[in-house]
Amino acid sequence: MDGVHVISLARSAARRAAFAQANAHLRYEYVDAVDGAELAPNDIAASGHFAPGLQYTAGAVGCALSHLRLWERAIVLGRPVTVAEDDTVFRHDFHEKQSRLLSELPPHWDLVVWGWNFDCALSLNLMPGVSPSLLVCDQNQLRSALTGFQQGQGTPALLPLDSCFGTPAYTISASGARRFRAMCFPLRPMEIAVPLAGQPVPNAGIDIAMSRIYPLTGSYACVPPLAATPNDHGASTLRHVNPVSSPPPG
Repeated sequence: MDGVHVISLARSAARRAAFAQANAHLRYEYVDAVDGAELAPNDIAASGHFAPGLQYTAGAVGCALSHLRLWERAIVLGRPVTVAEDDTVFRHDFHEKQSRLLSELPPHWDLVVWGWNFDCALSLNLMPGVSPSLLVCDQNQLRSALTGFQQGQGTPALLPLDSCFGTPAYTISASGARRFRAMCFPLRPMEIAVPLAGQPVPNAGIDIAMSRIYPLTGSYACVPPLAATPNDHGASTLRHVNPVSSPPPG
């Protein structure tokens, strides 16, 4: 298994330095993210990846294209690719546990999430057609316990995934990359129902588009997680930017 491909804006020197300090045990390489702030609305529309009326911020557009590039890398290489974002922290035993867990999957798996945003419930598909099974975590406590998280020794398992938010770290197979590319793109305005959310969640980022198709694919979640994100909204490169929508047709 190759190292982790870390999506990071080339100009984000401070974030890269923080990632390197927190993950000195990790095999990884930085992959320059697409900077959505440098894309004109007409160029976004011309890409064919964003349907008219989609309300993505410039950061969300760049994020989606960055993940798509790595899916295409998995397709070209014909093997799994592990993707992470540059605010992620990994358990010290990540590589060891990742290798074992992937080797135990059925042959035609698509994607494994190693972590998710703790401010929303993880929904597992343990009783298909009957009921989702929810795991609720405390994001505030996680933020103050990241060192303890990295030193964790809990034995993880891969469980069928129904929905989650965030893309701090995941591994996608070549066949899974083909499937997710075909099912997510072009990204469209839509809403998904999320357990405990109270109301449908609009498609505001690639993680929501991915969450819609987790239960339709061979997707799994690692429990307990091997990667985590503080999910600091104040430092996010996806938020606090006005939405850019593809121009309407005609």
